[in-house]
Amino acid sequence: MVNSDDRSRERARQDYVKVIYQLGQDGPVRAAQLARRLGVTRASVSKFKRMLEREQLLLPARHPTDALRLTKKGEALALRMIRRHRLVETFLHRTLHVPLDRLHTEAERIEHAISDDVSTRLAGFLHHPSTDPHGHVIPHGQVRASAAHQHVLPSVVPGQSVIIASIDDRQPQTVRRLSALGVLPGIHARIGGVAKTGMRVIIGRRTITIPMRAAAAVRCTPLRPSEVA
Repeated sequence: MVNSDDRSRERARQDYVKVIYQLGQDGPVRAAQLARRLGVTRASVSKFKRMLEREQLLLPARHPTDALRLTKKGEALALRMIRRHRLVETFLHRTLHVPLDRLHTEAERIEHAISDDVSTRLAGFLHHPSTDPHGHVIPHGQVRASAAHQHVLPSVVPGQSVIIASIDDRQPQTVRRLSALGVLPGIHARIGGVAKTGMRVIIGRRTITIPMRAAAAVRCTPLRPSEVA
């Protein structure tokens, strides 16, 4: 029988490497940044940092203020956890019709309870999806969890046509707002400009206003003129 402390330790280990990998997509990862994202103290981060270094999941730091960097072993574990999470989200949405705004929280619970074998079977059952319902890439083999060539919506210049690539799934209220507005992965849109109440975005014949905080949760890919319908 697995001790509950062992289970909690393993879950924390999986969460730490996953979050370090995700934060690292936007730049160097600092201990304070990791503590904020995980909702833990700096002391907890320092303790786990030493453990991850001993397990060769994290590169040893020469100085306490050095950025946190995963080893290849740590990166492999992080990608397996991200894969499990996004496959679970896809299963819950497609098969059980769980709403978009609840997927992240539900998957956070389930991803630790399944094995790599089950995630492989789940991928086969779902016909090997390449992205989850929020538009995030499901890593597999050489396919990484990168958001390269994507831009945060508020950074796009007015008049530019884009395709919505993904929406941040961590804030349920924001996901509900975007979903209600029809701002979903795969949607073509044109940036209309910035108003006091938010960003004006044209989708088909509709012009909607997305609050700036919600717009910051949207990543998109600019379209070339030849790609605009």
